[in-house]
Amino acid sequence: MRHPLSAAFLLLTLGAASQPRVVQKAVIRFKTEVTFPENFGNNFGGGEGGGGGQMMMMSGGMEASSTMYVSGDMSKVESVSDFGNNIVITDHKSRKTTTLIEAMGRKTGFYTTPEDDKIMRARMDSMRNARRDDPAREARRDSLQRAGFSFGQPSKPEIEYTTETKKIAGMECRKAIIRTKNQRGDVNESIVWYSPDFRMPEGVGFTSGQGGGFGGGRGGGMSAMTGMPGLDQLQGFPMEFQMERGNGFKSHMIVTKVQLDANVDDKTFEIPKGFDVKPMSEMQNGGRGMMMMRMGGGGN
Repeated sequence: MRHPLSAAFLLLTLGAASQPRVVQKAVIRFKTEVTFPENFGNNFGGGEGGGGGQMMMMSGGMEASSTMYVSGDMSKVESVSDFGNNIVITDHKSRKTTTLIEAMGRKTGFYTTPEDDKIMRARMDSMRNARRDDPAREARRDSLQRAGFSFGQPSKPEIEYTTETKKIAGMECRKAIIRTKNQRGDVNESIVWYSPDFRMPEGVGFTSGQGGGFGGGRGGGMSAMTGMPGLDQLQGFPMEFQMERGNGFKSHMIVTKVQLDANVDDKTFEIPKGFDVKPMSEMQNGGRGMMMMRMGGGGN
């Protein structure tokens, strides 16, 4: 007869062994494809001062090839697409994010801090309140929500883990289904394939929260469009995921190469020469200009 303490110890050991290890250094390459609904640019940017020209560039779709570098508290995502190049460097300890954009022969950039985030949120709340009675602007906001962009606090995602597996970039991955509910109560399902063997430090990765990963909310360019709630709650690292909305909006990401425990030099996170980098508070057009750069840039 097995001693109860021995059985309990065995269960704890098995449970600990099943937990993904946290990787402090890594280089991960991935590809992203985003398809926008028909007339998406017109729906968002139409009308006076709506910024339609910038959004019209995105009508149809976008593709990007990206590389994520992670070393301790630092992360960096480089993305290359037909619309330009985008670099997001994040110091997760100080929570400072620098976004660099190279497009149309210009090299510009801005950085944000936690205080900047508070100011931006307050400004956007004020703008939303002031425009609440404007039907045209509310229609554009509704168009963005249907396309997958979120406003306000989303409901907590629900994750269903399945037994299905497949190999991605040479790694055995498992399938999960993430369900989210929008403000209208509609439930959206997204499929994610993840590696249960590893994950990134807290706050680093393809999350839709802070930081510059895939979907980093502070200026990730392509990533700002593909961030999906719940990725940071996965029991592992997301290797492929796809979102679809009823109006035709689609986004797909797949990892093509993984180098764990990679030798990532500190110089990787230095700002390249030639970029004109300013504080977010000095950028033109206030909050609107920042949003357009976040959406229309170059990419756990």
